[in-house]
Parts: sequence; structure tokens; C-alpha cells
Amino acid sequence: MRPSTEMTNKRALHTRLIIICGLICFGFLIAWVKSGTLQLARGSALKYLSEKQYLRSATYNAARGNIFDREGKLLSTSVPVDSIYAEPKKINNPLYVSRQIHNAAPEISDKTLEKLSSDRSFAWLARRVDPNVSAKIKAQNLEGIGFAKEERRFYPNHALLGQTLGLISIDGKAVSGIERAFDEFLRPKTYMTPSYIDARGNLLRAFVGPETSHLRGNDLYLTIDRDIQHVAEEALLRAVRKHRAKGGWAIVIRPKTGEILALANVPLLNPNYPVNAEAAKRNNAISRTGEPGSTFKIITFAAAFDANVISLDEKIFCENGVWNLGYMTVKDISKKEWLTPAEIFNYSSNIGTYKIAQRVGKQKLHEVIRLFGFGQLPGIHLMEETKGSVPDYKKWGHARFANVSFGYGIMANSLQLALATSTIANGGVRIAPKLLLAINDSNGQNILSEASVEKIRVISSSAAQKMTALMVDETKNGTGKQAAIAGILVAGKTGTAEKIDPQTGRYGKHLNVSSFVGFAPADDPDIAALVAIDEPQGIAYGGVVAAPAWREIVTAVLIKQGLIFQNLREAIPSKEMPKKI
Repeated sequence: MRPSTEMTNKRALHTRLIIICGLICFGFLIAWVKSGTLQLARGSALKYLSEKQYLRSATYNAARGNIFDREGKLLSTSVPVDSIYAEPKKINNPLYVSRQIHNAAPEISDKTLEKLSSDRSFAWLARRVDPNVSAKIKAQNLEGIGFAKEERRFYPNHALLGQTLGLISIDGKAVSGIERAFDEFLRPKTYMTPSYIDARGNLLRAFVGPETSHLRGNDLYLTIDRDIQHVAEEALLRAVRKHRAKGGWAIVIRPKTGEILALANVPLLNPNYPVNAEAAKRNNAISRTGEPGSTFKIITFAAAFDANVISLDEKIFCENGVWNLGYMTVKDISKKEWLTPAEIFNYSSNIGTYKIAQRVGKQKLHEVIRLFGFGQLPGIHLMEETKGSVPDYKKWGHARFANVSFGYGIMANSLQLALATSTIANGGVRIAPKLLLAINDSNGQNILSEASVEKIRVISSSAAQKMTALMVDETKNGTGKQAAIAGILVAGKTGTAEKIDPQTGRYGKHLNVSSFVGFAPADDPDIAALVAIDEPQGIAYGGVVAAPAWREIVTAVLIKQGLIFQNLREAIPSKEMPKKI
């Protein structure tokens, strides 16, 4: 019996429904399998590709910390300025744009402007430019030229303390000086948050960023006194010009605390516009090492007083200025016979000094030299500071021993010599130098941990007093008379060290470093200072070249601290004392 047409149609419909349901289930199965595969096997990769399209990082930047002097006067800061960039692909007429930029800012080189004709998407034209320059170019409204804000380091006092403050590169990296030494504190913190972009590439910040004031770098407060630094630089400039010298440097220290009030160098360096000359960038006050010459006799005499091998009233035969030892001849400028230790010091007799050193002995002299800090880094944490060299006394021959006693045969920097003099001023106790006074965070809280002050007994207080007496006599009756300050006891020592001529390898006849080092008031030392003038022309004696500049600097310091005013008040009856000075 044949099935009816109606039944056949029903079966066909049923079959189609089964097939369709099967296909749907199969589709769901495939989708489920594919989804599972994508989620489990390739989920991380696909998530990365997705986020790469619409997720970006928003960077929050802040300014570098400021640098202040001990009184809170600004020495270094950061200001926002424009950096100029180009998008060459958007420039239809690069020749016109190049010509307009050149007219507005000739300092942008032709080689840099060639980037405008390239197929780049982005190119820097000038970084951290002068506001006047960016204003001129902005006024042109040039196609494909844009401006981005970047922090530029600014030094409001121009060349003041230039070498010591240091330099920042065009990319904002610390290169030298305090900027580099304390970069970890000055450098601002960087904070990044994820953000989204829309279809046009506009940034949509979806997360709350931090308060930018909390990201800025820490502020540094130095022991430097801006006023004293200025006086030191001005005095050096006058001395260098007067004596047609190659350069000069000066250091001012507080003996009782080790605080450095000034580190001056000439030629001056303006960190706002750093020059290419390495000579101007060098911080000679802490980096230049050389044979100290006669100023080093302070160390030999201090060792002799500490060892108790000389008395102030004895006399020593000084060979009429020439002492032939066979292996070398020691000569003096002043041809004298019998001299007391004070006269040997005043006349700066090499012969008398060596005879005193022989009584001290190599080992004892070497020990005292090391205790004073020679052959070691001074410890102000600047990368430019050097430690010099002090040969082992076991390797000293007769000639080396003689040379060391009057300042040759060893290498030292001026900061070491200034600190040694400061040690004598402090009664024979050496205190580590200090350049950093405080580090303040964004809330103004000092985060500098107070380390215990390192104190080392170098010579006895009695030896320091006798050494001080000799140094006072030097400024009264010796070669340091031009360092004397009216109404103030000044202790010091002159030096005229010969330099090696690089062309001959021998001491140059007219190559000298003239110096004076000392402290005042000698009866209660408050200031120690050193002045050195490099390669003065004509008369090169330290007492003539360096001592007047030393007197000028120290007088200004004593006036600022009220010590000269106080001295005058004690010296002049009250009814004769002027109301203001």
C-alpha cells in the first residue's frame, strides 16, 4: 500500500528539521570548541593584540628637585620650555617650512632642517629651546611643526658655582657635579597608568593618576653660602687678570664643622650655556692633583711638633742656602746660616725643613701625612674629587724623603691641603668635609639621615697650638704679610709650587701654582681658606699673587659673620664706636 502524499511531506519535513537541528548543534559545538581553543590556547596572545590596539600607558612626569644654598637661596631649578619637533610626512612644502624656521631660529642647523624632506613620521628639530625662539616659530603656524613641553635645568645665578653644580645633558641626564652625585635624590619619580584610546587615537585616561607634586624630585640644601661663593669668584677673577694667569681656584671651610662655604673656579662656567672647553668644565679645587710645594711644610712641622723633636728657641744651620748631599743639592731662595724653626718656616727654607724632617723620620712623617687625609678621597661624594698619591715610606730614597718634606714627590689636591689646615685650626682634630646640609622631600621634610661626624685626632692639641703660632708669625714677619687682616690674628702659609713642563718633562722655569692657605681668627678659628693661582706671569710668589686674594675673601666672610665688627667693638671704646659700619 503506497503512502499518502501528506505522510511523505511530513516525513520530509521531519528529516529537514532533524538535519537543521543537527547543523545548529554542530555549529554550536564548533563555536564552543573554537571559543574554548581561543580562550584556553590563544587567550593571552589575543588579549595582548587587543590591548595593543586600544590600551596605552599614560606617563605622569614631574620636575627635577631644586638646589639651594645654606640660606635657602636658589642655585638650580627646572622650568618648562618648548621642544620643537616635525612630522615630515604632513609637510607639503618642506623648502618653505625650512626657510621660515631658519629665519626665525638661525641656530637650528641646515643639517637638522634636512629632516623636513625625509619620509619620517617624527623628528626632533630642537630640544628645550629658549622661549623667544619657540615664540617666533609658533607665530609662523607652520604645517607639520609641533611643540612639546619639557623641563629645562635653569641656573638663576648664571656662572656662580658652575663647575660644582654640574651639567645636565640635552636629554635631561645628570652629567657632572652635584647634579650627578645626588641624582638619585634630585631625579623626579615617574608614574604610569593604563589608559584607552578612541578610534581617532585620542587618549582617554580611565584611571586616576597621582598628585604630580608628589612625583617631583627632592630639594637639596648645600653648605655653600652664595654670598661667600660670589666674593671668592670675584676675588679670583681679579687675581687671575692682574697676574695674567691661566686660572685659579679657592676653597672656604668652617674648621669646627667641616662645612664647605665656597668652591670657586676660574675660568667660570655657566651651566645654562656650557662650553666645549674642558678646561672651563674642570673643578680644579677638588680634581686637580699636583705637588703642593711649600704649603705642605705645614705637615712636616706639625709632625715635628707632635713628635716633640724641635723646640721654638733652638737654631738650625741652613747651610747658607745651598746643601750638597751628593745624591742631590737642596737650595733655598734666602741664603741664611742659623735659623729658628719659626724663621725656617717664615723664610720657607727647604734645607731647614728637611733637617727637621730627618729628626721626625720617614715612618712618622708618612703616618702623619696619611692621618691628615692625603692619599685618600676627601669624601664630599662628587665624582670629580681625586685622592692623589702618597708613596710608601719604605720606598723613599734619600732624595724622595727630602722632596716630600718640602712638598714634592707626592700628589695632592687643594681640598686635601685646605682640610689639613682646617685640622690644625681645629686643635689637631680632623673632621670630614661636608657639602650637603639637607635633603627635603615634596612635603618639606628633611630625609637626610644624620650620620655621626667623623673625628680623627691627627696631632696633639699642643702641637696644633705651636703650629698655629708659627703660621701667625708667617703673616706678621714672613712671606705671608699680604694676607694679614687689621685687628685679626691670621695664621697661614705661602706656597710657590713648580709645575712639570709637558714638552720637556722637567720643571718649567715659569710654570708655577702660587698659593696661600690659612685660617682666622687664629685664636678662635672660624674660617679656613685656600687660594691658588695657576701659572701667573711675572712675579709668582704665593705671598704676592695669592695672599691678597685670600685676605679679600676671608675679610668678607668675617664681616658677614660679624667677627670683624665684634673685634672692632672690643678694640675701640664704646663712646668712639660708630653706630653703623
